[in-house]
Amino acid sequence: MNKAKQHLLGLSLAIASSALYAGSNNVTATLETRSHFDDAAGLNTDVDDPAIWIHPTDKTKSFVAATLKEGGMDVYDLNGKLLQHIAAGPAPACTSKQLKCEDNNAGRFNNADIIYNFQLGKDQIDLVVVSDRGLDKVIVYQVNQGDSTKAPLTDITAADQTFIFAANQDEVNEGFTAYGLATVKTDKTYAYVSQNSTPKVAQLELYDNGQGQVAYRNVQTLNFPHSFPLPNGKQWTPCADDDIDKPQFEGMVADVEHDILYLAQENVGVWRTSLSKPGDQSQWKLFAKVQDFGTPYSRSWVEEEQEYNCVLDHANDPGFGNAELYADAEGLTLYQASKGKGYLLVSSQGNNSVALYDRENNNQYVNSFTVIDGAVDGVDETDGMMVVNVNLGGNFKQGLLVMQDGQNDPKVFNGEGEYREGSNFKYISWGGVAKSLKLKTDTTDNSRK
Repeated sequence: MNKAKQHLLGLSLAIASSALYAGSNNVTATLETRSHFDDAAGLNTDVDDPAIWIHPTDKTKSFVAATLKEGGMDVYDLNGKLLQHIAAGPAPACTSKQLKCEDNNAGRFNNADIIYNFQLGKDQIDLVVVSDRGLDKVIVYQVNQGDSTKAPLTDITAADQTFIFAANQDEVNEGFTAYGLATVKTDKTYAYVSQNSTPKVAQLELYDNGQGQVAYRNVQTLNFPHSFPLPNGKQWTPCADDDIDKPQFEGMVADVEHDILYLAQENVGVWRTSLSKPGDQSQWKLFAKVQDFGTPYSRSWVEEEQEYNCVLDHANDPGFGNAELYADAEGLTLYQASKGKGYLLVSSQGNNSVALYDRENNNQYVNSFTVIDGAVDGVDETDGMMVVNVNLGGNFKQGLLVMQDGQNDPKVFNGEGEYREGSNFKYISWGGVAKSLKLKTDTTDNSRK
């Protein structure tokens, strides 16, 4: 969604839903990372998705790898200090096979996730895996945990990997490319990658190519619905500002203990399916729907924007959605307590809150919270987030939640007085969330089990 429109929609929904959340379940962030700016001077950097890597022996040396879209990726320590910056890859050169080539897309890092104990040759290593929306590929980094002379991450992606969704570079330039990402290690190592502006998700197998690199191959593509039958007998398709666009997925997370892959279809809701049989549509369940699910709407063409403007008819909302979940449903992450307990966290972007669902008990809704202004500013328009339950020491003895803040404050203006759209990452103590929501905590490290 256009960020200006998204911001206005978020404000209106937050006001509309204030009675639901007012005065309760507010927490504050402990610290924040450096700010980035989505303009030419800021190299068009727009932060997106964090992944928390847990050090196996010294938890205080854990770090956060965080995507910056066109800006590449930052690696931060637990104090938010920059340890490493990785630039996004350059645009590939034009080829004779392209029908047209004015500008090929450069790299654009969208989502990141962690794999522990990947077998590469004779060694078990940890990986940070990133979806590259600009190049329609996945990039794999090795964590250099045993060598203090190296930067935290080294690219070990096998060369000449094929595109995930596109047939050629011309299709890559159209933008229907790799988007959201979740990784999981079961009998093999997989990455689930969604496609921008479609309801498709590719299941990739990551493997050792025998040359000290990690390669991947497509196992299958999951084609989720883009139109939905309603209890009143009608059919509903979410409103889009372009006829080509279909409701996409971004946030995804795997729960191995419960054999579940969770997927957030942004303006539809949250799905779950079987990890062992992800293609079995009989196990696909849309268990949490956004509040506006099924709401009628009108569209009008805006010539200057070259897109449609959607106006929802809230007066005739049929009430088929979940009251706690406001579109877009964005980042997903698991609070993984022992014995399969814990929570699925969902970023309810439309009202700047986080909804919790039980990992057990058929994903029953538990509660919601909002990160408000405190020692640092609060969190708005969150895309990606990740939580770990582990005692990381310092401010995060009961765990850490890192969230993307799409509207970082204080506001910054350039020399001509124009607002520079800024974003960064906020670190929130899970102990504070647990206290506010009266949740039990469990700091057992289950990351490598």
